[in-house]
Amino acid sequence: MTILGAKQHIIQAIHSVYDEREAGNIAVLLIEHFTGLSKMNQFLEKDKAWPEVLANPLEAAVNRLQKGEPIQYIMGKTWFYGLALKVNPHTLIPRPETEELVELVIRHLTTITTACPRILEVGTGSGCISLAIASRMPNVIITAIDISKEALLVAEENAKQIQHNIQFKQLDFLNKSNWALLDHFDIIISNPPYIKETESSTMHNNVLKYEPYTALFVRDNDPLIFYQAIETFSHTNLKKPGAIFVEINERLGKETTAVFEKNYTVCLQKDMQGKDRMIAAYQK
Repeated sequence: MTILGAKQHIIQAIHSVYDEREAGNIAVLLIEHFTGLSKMNQFLEKDKAWPEVLANPLEAAVNRLQKGEPIQYIMGKTWFYGLALKVNPHTLIPRPETEELVELVIRHLTTITTACPRILEVGTGSGCISLAIASRMPNVIITAIDISKEALLVAEENAKQIQHNIQFKQLDFLNKSNWALLDHFDIIISNPPYIKETESSTMHNNVLKYEPYTALFVRDNDPLIFYQAIETFSHTNLKKPGAIFVEINERLGKETTAVFEKNYTVCLQKDMQGKDRMIAAYQK
């Protein structure tokens, strides 16, 4: 089997799970993962024999793909904001739209005069948001919290690649008694669970079956629970003039905006797909 043959084999094996374009992208990623060949070099060396030592690992990976397991978990890594990050089933796979949230925060940081802005990230997961910001803004002081010990282990491992001392804490943010354990901050950031449980019927099986449920979903009768907690926390722990940046459920833009409108000037931001995706809230 050649490099091209391996690519065709992967695409054919997963065509019932992914559309043609996505299957092709996955095949390129998997071949690069095993061989180190970029997309261009895969084309230039398409007639090169597939290494015999990689025959069984390839088949094992294809079998996992056929079951719907995300390619990022199979490779054990993904790319986010120029960083190669480890991911596993204890962490969400970072989405491209979350990079837009990072851009929003970095733009704000360039406008403030605080020498070393203090940032709190609520629900850090793989650490992707905090690491992306710290990689571009080394003067920030970041505390990143998550309820999951397993997710924090991944975040701490990811943080080793940048020269920045992010403080990671295991903490249940919805338990208000824990707020006393946190400092005062200039900025609060979060990409919290925001998908209503009833929306799961519209989602791809590779998300539902493999990504951490508690990092994705909230109860239908209380879908804004994290935003309400962040807003309340900010009354005592956000220094003036502070700001809050959150990713949101595209279907709940108006409702989430209303959570912050009393005390903040709120900007509802669309992502590159034109969906309501982020809120920037600035203290009045």
